[in-house]
Amino acid sequence: MNALEIGGAEKFFYDLLKHLDKEKFAPQLTTVIGGGALENDFRALNIPLHIFGLRRVRYQLYCLFIKEKPQIVHTQLFAADLWGRLAARLAHVPIIITTEQNINYDQSWIRELLKRVTYHFATATVAISSAVKRYARYKYKVPKEKITVIPNDVDVVEFEKQLALAQVEKTTKPVILTVGRLVEQKGQKHILEAFAKLKDNENYELWLAGDGTLHADLEQTAKQLGIAKQVKFLGARRDIPALLKQADLFVFPSLWEGLGIAVLEAAIAKVPIVATAVDGILDIIEDNETGYLVEAGDSEDLQFTMEKMLFNPSRAKFMADAAYQKVKNNFDIKVVVKKYEELYARLANK
Repeated sequence: MNALEIGGAEKFFYDLLKHLDKEKFAPQLTTVIGGGALENDFRALNIPLHIFGLRRVRYQLYCLFIKEKPQIVHTQLFAADLWGRLAARLAHVPIIITTEQNINYDQSWIRELLKRVTYHFATATVAISSAVKRYARYKYKVPKEKITVIPNDVDVVEFEKQLALAQVEKTTKPVILTVGRLVEQKGQKHILEAFAKLKDNENYELWLAGDGTLHADLEQTAKQLGIAKQVKFLGARRDIPALLKQADLFVFPSLWEGLGIAVLEAAIAKVPIVATAVDGILDIIEDNETGYLVEAGDSEDLQFTMEKMLFNPSRAKFMADAAYQKVKNNFDIKVVVKKYEELYARLANK
């Protein structure tokens, strides 16, 4: 891992380590950019945890691999992929697996080159969606026989417990919620523009959960659009179940996306979903079946579709129930972990 901050990739590794069969596997976790907000959560798993920083990380990883002699090194996210694959190769680790978490349209050419070069060290690659698989094959030249699709997860039982226990205050207005880092990829600018055009928008509140480099710019955009009083910037939150419990509509306006953990969680909370028709979202949302899809970056389409969902509650409930069943059947942690265990065992047996 890179670090132990709040994010979809970190949550996935936490769930994987928590549910992995400890009678068959003896996992250890290493970070390459320090700890973070989730450090105590990972320590509570009672597995060996090695927190390294970028300084001398390749040497530290190499020494750790020489000492522990792992059969499998499993990496994800750029820094961990780069240094983890390199150190594992130098230490002659027999199996190196990478989980590719995103479609990185905004990465620099040097990052792309480094990933492509070190991908030659990987025994296998897991793509979290069919779109990520296509991207990895095209950008990093990963052979098709070395790549498989295993989605990220939501721990359905645990998340439903959190929903049931969540203490919420009753809102005076219906809530439209979006969750994600405040960065260009997540497209929050377009939901602000759509909300400003929304019919009777004074009767709604828009909540943005997440933080990032565009926080100040988005607040300024809300002021310029005249909706600042109706928009709440909630910052990075760890009580997403409580927010979903209060939401009447979940909107996911990403411009590109590997999968979208927040969409999975909204589905388990049975909140009606409007999302952009991009990349990995298409693995979750079927238009007019499990939610509505809109064109990425099109605030008018987003406005129209939000109104269609808000003003037709019976159809919205039908699609929310259908999304719940799809996610429970295909993205639950038990299903995902079993696929990883089968992958580990198959490679180890070879």
